Amino acid sequence: MNNFYLNIFGSKIFYNLLNELDLQDYIINFEENLSIKNKSNSSVIRIVFPEKLSLVQCKSLIKENIPSVFLVGNKDFFKKNNLKLLEFHLYLHLPIDIFSLKELLKILITKYNFFKKSKIIVKEYEIDSNQKIISKNNISAKLTEKELKLILIISENKSLKKKDLLKKVWNYKSDVETHALETHLHRLRKKIYNNFGDSNFIIEKNSFYYLE
Repeated sequence: MNNFYLNIFGSKIFYNLLNELDLQDYIINFEENLSIKNKSNSSVIRIVFPEKLSLVQCKSLIKENIPSVFLVGNKDFFKKNNLKLLEFHLYLHLPIDIFSLKELLKILITKYNFFKKSKIIVKEYEIDSNQKIISKNNISAKLTEKELKLILIISENKSLKKKDLLKKVWNYKSDVETHALETHLHRLRKKIYNNFGDSNFIIEKNSFYYLE
């Protein structure tokens, strides 16, 4: 495994304790700056004691796409403060078995790598192909299987004619008469406009469909 920067937020005591363990794959830092960036080509993992930070600081850490372990004494901390962790975050209730931390970090890295592979950028939108969610500026909308496939195929091919989309998305033959594309496209455009105010998400021009 490549070296990871293990950044500790909120507990200098925990930082000192980790330095006494055999964590050869990790470069351990105690950080007070919440905007730590990845160093070199290595990755950053955060261990956060949110109860030692302000609520604003917690929200800032949670919303970033960085794998993190959150250690809390009060198991209702996140619910009480209306905080929702991401799929590559781990929440642990103190006290923890410090010697199992290495295994937990490996699980977190695996989850994060899976997350990265499922994330696709289309225009200024982020699409989670596993959850079938499209997002922009902290606003999200759920996609159907066909909507997801339609977006990804147009994105991959730059532009396609109706017969090509029917074949790739619905496996229809080119001579089939159907309004499946128009129906799904109308619903998708309406969903994108209602959630993001984008009226030019998928454009049809000269019988070709493409992403504006």
